[in-house]
Amino acid sequence: MVDFISEVEEELRKDDFQRFLRRFGPLIIGILVAIVAAVAYVEWREISTDRTARAASLDYLEADRLLQDGQADAARSAFLSLADVAPNGYAGLSLMRAAIIASEQGNEAEAVRLYDSAADRFDLERHAQLAALKAAYIVANRGDWSDVEQRASSLAQEGAPYEFLARELLATAALNQGDTERARSEFAYLDTVPGVPNTISRRAEQALVLMNTDRTTDETPILPAPADTAPQPDAAELEEARKE
Repeated sequence: MVDFISEVEEELRKDDFQRFLRRFGPLIIGILVAIVAAVAYVEWREISTDRTARAASLDYLEADRLLQDGQADAARSAFLSLADVAPNGYAGLSLMRAAIIASEQGNEAEAVRLYDSAADRFDLERHAQLAALKAAYIVANRGDWSDVEQRASSLAQEGAPYEFLARELLATAALNQGDTERARSEFAYLDTVPGVPNTISRRAEQALVLMNTDRTTDETPILPAPADTAPQPDAAELEEARKE
């Protein structure tokens, strides 16, 4: 009797399992197929991305070699061509290199355009802001102070990667537009707030001295924009940008 009951229970379990498979089997198979397909897709993307990055690296080095060989125009064309097809990190770096070449050739408008394009291509915020800051310096050298103010304002937010350099540009723009009150406020901030690099705080202190010396005259002192103080990405940042 016990064996008979056990056999009945076993048959009932088989029937329940078969009903379960008929009801949910296709769904389970579909989920398993989707998981396998997703894993395969991720692996394919990683392989494809790595292959694209290696190709971009070789093209970037070739463009750099052209520049080192004195073929500036060819190098600029190579960097621009790479920017059209490379991952965002390499694209941003290539646009910045092309902007440097354009600036050295005296084409400041093109350099600004390329830096702006680089800022749009970078994924990492500090790389995008570095490109934007470099564009602001070129605009400052041209004396377009209203444009400088607009560009630097978004870079001068507290805690931004290049906050202090952007505030220095804002102060210079304010001073050259006759807004001595704002200029004095920005320079005083850079002269007193902890954490400001020494070179920037010294320039701010010197600007305040000049402003106080000339404050009784009608002529606003014109301070040159610190065009050579824009930072360059170090090796670690370059490598990080290439991995974007």
